[in-house]
Amino acid sequence: MQKIQSGQSFLYRSNGYNSTVLETRMTEHVRGDCIDVALSKTARRFPDMAQKLVERDGSYYLHANPLSLHAANTDRFRTLGGLETGYHLIDVTYTDKLIRVAFHHCLCDGRGIKPFMETLMYYYCCERYGKNFDDAGILTLNTEIDPREYQEPLPSSPYDIDPEAIKAVDTDGYALPESTPNPEHCYRTSLSVDQDAFVALAKHFGATPGILAAELFSQAVVNLHPDTDKAVICNMAADMRFAVGGLPTRRNCTASLYLPYSTKEQGLGIAEVSSQYRSLIREQRSEDSAKKAINMQVSLFKKLDSMDTLDSKRSMMGMFDHLLLNTYVLSYVGQMQYNDFAKYVESVHMYSGGIKGLTLNMIAAGKTITFDILQGFEGDQYALSFAKELRDLGLECSLSNTSICETGADHSHITAVQQPEHWHTTA
Repeated sequence: MQKIQSGQSFLYRSNGYNSTVLETRMTEHVRGDCIDVALSKTARRFPDMAQKLVERDGSYYLHANPLSLHAANTDRFRTLGGLETGYHLIDVTYTDKLIRVAFHHCLCDGRGIKPFMETLMYYYCCERYGKNFDDAGILTLNTEIDPREYQEPLPSSPYDIDPEAIKAVDTDGYALPESTPNPEHCYRTSLSVDQDAFVALAKHFGATPGILAAELFSQAVVNLHPDTDKAVICNMAADMRFAVGGLPTRRNCTASLYLPYSTKEQGLGIAEVSSQYRSLIREQRSEDSAKKAINMQVSLFKKLDSMDTLDSKRSMMGMFDHLLLNTYVLSYVGQMQYNDFAKYVESVHMYSGGIKGLTLNMIAAGKTITFDILQGFEGDQYALSFAKELRDLGLECSLSNTSICETGADHSHITAVQQPEHWHTTA
């Protein structure tokens, strides 16, 4: 039994928390027998990902699940934590050329699900094409399991920091007029560019791929709202594992970096803004700033732990149910480690339903970088404006049709209370 700490932001919701999906699009149709073999091997390498949720005395724990993971041939996103997924917090499905891994965010973050998908794809391609592909950087059955892979990353008490060493950051961002805390639907538009061309362009301007994406998307927002009275703020999701000693954990370990884009940035060139953003990121990733971000999470979860009942915790965490982040969120999972079997992969996507404002998810695989624009309002105006920025820089890009984005529901908050596991404590 392992008590969930860092993933508590995604628990204690009155209706659970819908799944997040990491999707790999193959160049050929997926074979069910091969994905079953691959999933069996992957689950053996990642036993912590095949657990279930158990609630005891108002707290949630991860517990070994005697039911095996099985891939399902369906285009439907199944309910996590329910009987049809064997109470698992992860679900692997396939249809046509798609392989999808849906997961509950209380279990891991984007960087945490990434190695699971990489291992799954490695074993799938080995089985599907009858070859031994390059496994460099991939966690296979021949790689010893490090217990730190599933260790909770947060310290037991807040870090000591020097407040004077922390520079103030502008977080008061422009509120999109379309955003609403109670959206009827979530919408998704995908946009793809050539990875080599995008990375080369980023290097040309002295930017990382994430920084260049932030600049261009912020400008895309300004194009649609030229009279904004506040800076457009990119809330960039940042991996904070470096701040807890480089722990190789799959558990949630992220915070936000804030990159403002105002009239000042509009008057600069891309290279100048890139340099400015690099400095801002360095400041926000300094030891004291990073530990301050960790301390905020520690304080929140300590307050939760001090409460005795599920109802009291749900009441407190209800603040997240209608939370809107101005102006938008950017999440870059990174480069998928697909090595020499990347030739069988067309693209990779990450998305989730229930988005209230505007989110840009970014991920690289094979020859492609894919952006999934998620929004709690109808329309493709932000995707089109972003595409124009890319094309104006000479990058070819393709867009999908905007569609309603619904991912799997969550029943784990219901079934966790019903699980029969008990344990004894010692004084």
